[in-house]
Amino acid sequence: MKLRPPSFVGALLAAVLCACAGAPPAPDPVGALNRAAREAYAEARGRALEDAGPVLIVGPTEITFLSSGVRTGYELASARYQELKSMSHLALGLHALRYRAVPGAQRVAALRSAAEHALESLRALTPAQIERQREIVRRCFDESGSVERRERALAPLLLANAVDAARAEIDDLDAAVAAVRSALTPEEFARLQVIVVGAHMAREGEIAMQYFERLLGEREGRRLVFAEGLWDEPSQLQLLATHLLDASIGESFFGDPLRMHRDLLSDAAAQVLAERHR
Repeated sequence: MKLRPPSFVGALLAAVLCACAGAPPAPDPVGALNRAAREAYAEARGRALEDAGPVLIVGPTEITFLSSGVRTGYELASARYQELKSMSHLALGLHALRYRAVPGAQRVAALRSAAEHALESLRALTPAQIERQREIVRRCFDESGSVERRERALAPLLLANAVDAARAEIDDLDAAVAAVRSALTPEEFARLQVIVVGAHMAREGEIAMQYFERLLGEREGRRLVFAEGLWDEPSQLQLLATHLLDASIGESFFGDPLRMHRDLLSDAAAQVLAERHR
């Protein structure tokens, strides 16, 4: 009688039975090496954070300054900023209702009612800014002309809101940085680490990133970190520690502190793909 090799299912069943019988797992020396190396990396990341120096965490609604075990908070997104942003979001909301759908009259009416109530509650804006918000609301619900034409007409008003909102946020950043400077020596300020927290779509040209690139005289990667989608402080600080440790690795092995801020296989992949597509 000729014996056939066990099927995949049979082999899997045999492995499960061995596991249930308490059989020890097969040794995995490669996996053990990887785990040991990663444990060493995690420990070093902890040391990197301990020696990081003062840290400023920016956003999205407040600025937190951590120095010598002391935590200080500063305002970000003032009332003026919030009012300008929320009124601009009216146009976003209305566009979203129309996106690949016919908006229900009830939903549109609810949005209009919310906008009118918001208009009456504005307190932080100048008279000219309030008049601009009234014009935004009027144009949002104007039914004359095509939707595209109406939305294009809204663009200058929304961009004017953006300028005023940016000015308000930069005022808050200026105030926080001035307070931080006064609390630190010049040597301590030179070691300041900045974490900017934000969403993926806002990453390109994010306002706080632009601000601190100018202030620190460098781009993201060393003293400046963008924490994309990391909304809790432990995750933000862990990302900072990763940046610090990877900068040391990049400098030591490759003479480039930013080398580990991109995939180690990136250059190799480009080389292999170029070879295959000559």
